[in-house]
Amino acid sequence: MTNPNTSIYIHIPFCKHRCAYCDFNTYAGQEDSIPAYVQALINEIEFVGHRTEQMNVHTVFFGGGTPSLLSAPQFDSILRALRSAFTFTADAEISIEANPGTISPEKLNAIRKSGINRISFGVQSANTEELRMLERIHDFFTVIEAVSTARKAGFDNLNLDLIYGLPEQTLASWQTTLQRIVDLHPEHISAYALTLEHGTPFGRWSSKGLLPLPDPDLAAEMYEYAEEFLEANGYVHYEISNWAKKEF
Repeated sequence: MTNPNTSIYIHIPFCKHRCAYCDFNTYAGQEDSIPAYVQALINEIEFVGHRTEQMNVHTVFFGGGTPSLLSAPQFDSILRALRSAFTFTADAEISIEANPGTISPEKLNAIRKSGINRISFGVQSANTEELRMLERIHDFFTVIEAVSTARKAGFDNLNLDLIYGLPEQTLASWQTTLQRIVDLHPEHISAYALTLEHGTPFGRWSSKGLLPLPDPDLAAEMYEYAEEFLEANGYVHYEISNWAKKEF
């Protein structure tokens, strides 16, 4: 009896800046702790690998946080530990989340050589004012450059991650974002409705009336438009917040 394929998630909790809407387990300004964290990850991988039945790993996902803050040698060390502890399928998909403002041609070339073959860029919006409100450290020109750089480094599987239902966001703005994203021809698109989480700056500002609440009816209209528009542009809606080209 063959073992079923298994997926592995690796959390990288470091960010250059913690965005005001973020409720994930992330920390800004603690990059000095990355080497120790990487070593702790490797230790845990070895520990789990020695105590687990043989597994065939077909997906590895580095999420965060901002995994692209790790250096190429650090990724290489983690992947070596994973390959030593587990059996990878021949076509294993290895993804990292990346902020478009934290990559370079040198880093992308190096991590591609280490075996990472998919990038999920946290784009969120193509609108300058919306990106500023979300406290992102990039603009859309940076996104265009990041996609181009990733293609040149050999990445043929990209996801662009979006958020809709933002305070004061219009349907026209969302339509423009979707068009600009499709024009970049990613293999995968994720679109998530903004949730105002308790304990985040967005949540506190909203409760005090300092941030207008997103309109749920408008957010629903944005979602329905995304369904129709992305399907018309060749993307399969395979999960509530995710679309992909058929072969991906």
